[in-house]
Amino acid sequence: MHKLTALTAALALATGAVAQSPYVVVPQGMETSYAGNTGLTWRNTAFRYQMIYDTTHFLDQGIDYPITMTRLQFRAINGSTSVGGETYTGTTITMSSSPSDWATTSTDFATNVGTDVVTVFSGDVVCTPASGSTPNDWIIDITLQTPFVYDPTSGLDLCLDVTAPFAPAPTGVPNMAASSNATHLARRNSTATPTAATGALSYFASVVKIDFTPPGDLASVTPYGAGCNDTSLSYYENLGVQLWDLSGTAGSPNSLRMTPAGSGYSVTPGSNGWFTPTSADLALGDDTLSAVQPLGFTFPYPGGSTTDVLVCSNGFVWLDAAQTAATFAGDPTRLLGEAPRLAPLWHDMDPSVGGTVQFDVDPSGTAAYVTWTNVPRFGVATSLNTCQVALYADGSVEYRYEVCDVGPGLIGFSVGGGSNDPGSTDISAALPFVTVADQYPLTLATTNRPRVNATFNMELRNVVPTAVVAGVNFGFAPQTPALDLAFIGAPTCELLAGIALSVPVAVTGSTVPLSLNIPNDPTLNNVHLFSQAFTFATGVNQGGILFSNGLDLGFGLN
Repeated sequence: MHKLTALTAALALATGAVAQSPYVVVPQGMETSYAGNTGLTWRNTAFRYQMIYDTTHFLDQGIDYPITMTRLQFRAINGSTSVGGETYTGTTITMSSSPSDWATTSTDFATNVGTDVVTVFSGDVVCTPASGSTPNDWIIDITLQTPFVYDPTSGLDLCLDVTAPFAPAPTGVPNMAASSNATHLARRNSTATPTAATGALSYFASVVKIDFTPPGDLASVTPYGAGCNDTSLSYYENLGVQLWDLSGTAGSPNSLRMTPAGSGYSVTPGSNGWFTPTSADLALGDDTLSAVQPLGFTFPYPGGSTTDVLVCSNGFVWLDAAQTAATFAGDPTRLLGEAPRLAPLWHDMDPSVGGTVQFDVDPSGTAAYVTWTNVPRFGVATSLNTCQVALYADGSVEYRYEVCDVGPGLIGFSVGGGSNDPGSTDISAALPFVTVADQYPLTLATTNRPRVNATFNMELRNVVPTAVVAGVNFGFAPQTPALDLAFIGAPTCELLAGIALSVPVAVTGSTVPLSLNIPNDPTLNNVHLFSQAFTFATGVNQGGILFSNGLDLGFGLN
């Protein structure tokens, strides 16, 4: 373990630059993405809802201390637009540490409210415009009139309770980005009757951005920015509620082709062809899988192969015929974490009320086709989708689209199993592009907090095998704006911290531990250092250098 004792002198000179107000997004992992959407939190009617978020959403993001929450923001789903100005008159918001765990949230509102309940806001909530971007805008922004102190180490989950006694004027508030299932560790209890004692439970809890202030003498670590050398075999695009830009027309399809290339796929515009299905309808119901469908050939894909597939009514195909999930919400977490899957148009479709889903093997015996024809979006019988996926014996794939009036969902591919997350890609704008085997970004992490008169432990993670030299830069301010390092041959890398001191570190493996001895000096309380790691490694880029994310290190007495 490396001792960064050279920093002692630098710490003595630090001026304590103040960091920007920290924030946390719950559920975790949804700062720029989401798994579901809901119009049943901030409704276009009067309402009351509670949302319960598990303590791990805070603890897993390094918040293992009491925080004072000062601001709440809610994001509209991608692709939704609104002019803003919608006003919820007389809204009341309370927050508390809930005696109900998120998994056992009660339908009784009173049961979920903790003894430390605080009315944090009372007044009018006004929506700001939604541009329809990806990710979309935080259209509800509430500064708390009375801050709420929450301690995730208490074991009690966070309860956010909102009552709006009147429908917004005007109506037209977009659906909100949300979680969608139990893996997201969040629960909603809601009703359209603000005075009701009980509501209905759902896993669709809004994504919330929470500004907070840590205790004044508390040591803290706030990651910012991202490391480079981040590559992914998977790709996906989150879809909003709009006519999708890859949609074709009846009789004139648009298509996307995935051709094996190295360790991944070359993704290009496709042939715009169409196979007219002749097989019987699979007679799928809502949220269901077909029986095992034999391809008639071995289909190779990155990291594996299969001779059989399963077809889901919700616009995806399992390449692992042992799967049982027919999840209706296109979810990046599931795409990346579960089994290999082709997702030509994964969203909530319901062939039980219309349309057909068919599986055909080409007469040549070298291709197979899955076709969804005029299948409506769940609950919207007039929102029809016609698409097709073609699998070829050489490992190529085509996603083909006629009219696709999609709802929220995604298109993409992943071998799953915990694959690296590339983030949502605007596919039509990115074409052509190539996916490659997963590589994870150089990451600077910590295993404890930087307390005065203690040893602070850090780790440099995902060090590539060709690295020969590593180091950590420390400065008294972040590099603002971040400096793009393409000019030194390191595209996608950024300089994130000023450099007052650079400490070399010997490379001992893919994970390199290092430590900082913080002196017993009370004047270091609230001093901030900004750090970023780097490695020199052959073959990673023209400059042979990689940089990590940044860390804002707030030194404290506790």
